Amino acid sequence: MPRSGVALVLRPLFDRATEYGHYYMGKAAEYASRRMFVRNLGAGDATRDNFEASLVSDDPIFCYLLGHGNADTYSAQNQEIVMRTCNGNESLIGRIVLLLSCSCGIRLGPDTVNKGALTVFCWAVDFTWVATEDPPFDNYARGFFEAVNAISNALVEGRITGEAMSRSMSTWERWIDYWLASDDPYASMVVQHMIHDRDGQRLFGDETVSVVAPGAPPEIITPEGIPLPLPLLTGQTLLLFSLLL
Repeated sequence: MPRSGVALVLRPLFDRATEYGHYYMGKAAEYASRRMFVRNLGAGDATRDNFEASLVSDDPIFCYLLGHGNADTYSAQNQEIVMRTCNGNESLIGRIVLLLSCSCGIRLGPDTVNKGALTVFCWAVDFTWVATEDPPFDNYARGFFEAVNAISNALVEGRITGEAMSRSMSTWERWIDYWLASDDPYASMVVQHMIHDRDGQRLFGDETVSVVAPGAPPEIITPEGIPLPLPLLTGQTLLLFSLLL
């Protein structure tokens, strides 16, 4: 039986797209480590073998997974296939999963719940975002990943899965409202892709479960904030990223 208070974070790093997820999931892993035991497998450690070994040795209740994917497939470091709808996802029985990968919400996510996972958060669209700078300095990409990390952070605080979904949706709305009011030349494109990702976000399975032991007092943190004003960026090369396999 998966262990409450234990998390596995798999964050590959091998191309420009995974740079962003790797960076922001590092923030989520650091926050989670304040309340949970976290197996943080990054870059070259984000392999299928290490993933499967952690499921056995650590038996985590919560798995936060980054990688390229499609409707039936999730991959990790260097696009190594970790699971498909036909194989591999049965290892997630009894777990809560946050799967940051393109289009896994079409079939892989619901199939994983059908095979026994408690809850799967995922996307039924290609997860896309806008960026111009490296992850620590990019104000366009920030809101996309804060909305995803809102799920992890809420769960770490003791919130149930349905509340974590609501926290994420509220974060999407705050950032969309900010960019709608912005004079930034790329604001409309940021809004377009934020709405796309927000509307494609899915929760399959149980909305009433948590990753910490019942009765553990939740620790409240300040919701992800929006610094006002963000700098107006001009003369930059605008890049569009996704996690499509």
